[in-house]
Amino acid sequence: MKKLNFGLNYFVLLFLFLLSSCSKDSDSVSNENLSNYSVVGEWKTTSAVLNGVQKLGGTNPVKSERTLFDADGTIYTASCSNPTFNEIDIFAISSGTWSVIGTSTLNLNEDAFYYPSFDIIGSFNINCEVLKINATKLEIRINNFPNQNDIYIKKFTKI
Repeated sequence: MKKLNFGLNYFVLLFLFLLSSCSKDSDSVSNENLSNYSVVGEWKTTSAVLNGVQKLGGTNPVKSERTLFDADGTIYTASCSNPTFNEIDIFAISSGTWSVIGTSTLNLNEDAFYYPSFDIIGSFNINCEVLKINATKLEIRINNFPNQNDIYIKKFTKI
């Protein structure tokens, strides 16, 4: 059971990292349009808040994360146990596909794994509401994930 809880925590954190949204140069601008900005590129997670509780850094297992939205529709995320992201301290990865639905929704369909064993943590197919987006920032909200009535908000900066 402990391994399951441990795995679920990493899966949730990894998932949160994958969700992303950007903001205009002014963070007060919201409900931006995905047709104006692209999520393609590498993003650093700066905040992952589940039901009002920060899940990135501090005493949380995930200290840093990176997500790559590839132009071909593939997505890769790596979660690291070190605040200074490095390949040596990666303990979980996910990969899958992403797509844009309309002008304010990202769909993420991914499998998450422990690294380097590649034991599966879980799979998800979710829609994320883009709250803010610009050329350098992304913020997303995921409703009902990982559980019913949960709200997960993730913020990213483009690397």
